[in-house]
Amino acid sequence: MELELRNLTKSFGPKTVLRDLTLRAETGYCVGVVGRNGAGKSTLFNLLVNVLLPTSGSIVLDGQELGETFPLAVKRRIGALINQGHLVEQLTAEEYLQFVARIYELPEAAPRIASLLGHLLEEFEQVRHKQLSAYSTGMKQKVALAACLLHRPELLILDEPLNGLDVFSAERVLALLTSYRPQALTFISSHNLAHLEQVATHLLIIDEAEVKFWGTRAEFMAGRETILSDALLQLLAPTTSTHDLTWLTHQAG
Repeated sequence: MELELRNLTKSFGPKTVLRDLTLRAETGYCVGVVGRNGAGKSTLFNLLVNVLLPTSGSIVLDGQELGETFPLAVKRRIGALINQGHLVEQLTAEEYLQFVARIYELPEAAPRIASLLGHLLEEFEQVRHKQLSAYSTGMKQKVALAACLLHRPELLILDEPLNGLDVFSAERVLALLTSYRPQALTFISSHNLAHLEQVATHLLIIDEAEVKFWGTRAEFMAGRETILSDALLQLLAPTTSTHDLTWLTHQAG
């Protein structure tokens, strides 16, 4: 799979939230999308899954420019976890993934479902017959991730997929994503940059709607701080707050 974004721009009224994004990426890339809150990351992800339409510019997949509505064949190649995912919480985890399998017309999905849930949910046997409404936030997140991977997508869009996961679950998910990386083109965001250091091959850094860096992680780190979070701070040079918070930080007399 080869994906091109050509001068991709999205505005809401007079406010531009993503401006002139141009890049080319292909299968095997894992693109870590980095930026402050409100920088345009979620907007980009929603454009990539056809939830939002660009104001200008284009999305080109394998040489085909995608119009206002992605063809069904294209949508079947995408797996996405955006805004924490939306589960049918009256179902069990197995029932929900069976429902997803029917959407993607997967005839022999049971082995895939069993292996994904067994791998991602360490406590699966204890909660097997419980509805998703009884699951913790982290457990629901893992089920949503399993639903993204069930049909072996070629384009994987993951917006904060590790939210709510404990350190052990996060490591297990990162190992799985690293193993799957050669099979797909992945876009992933996380405010925990240590996670991106483990899985990302490339970085897309967005600030105030504009691209500040696009390239390999090695290219970004060259000549910068050795830790990704420090290098990011060096690039974006955040301003120091001028607000007086001594009322909070000083010990009361």
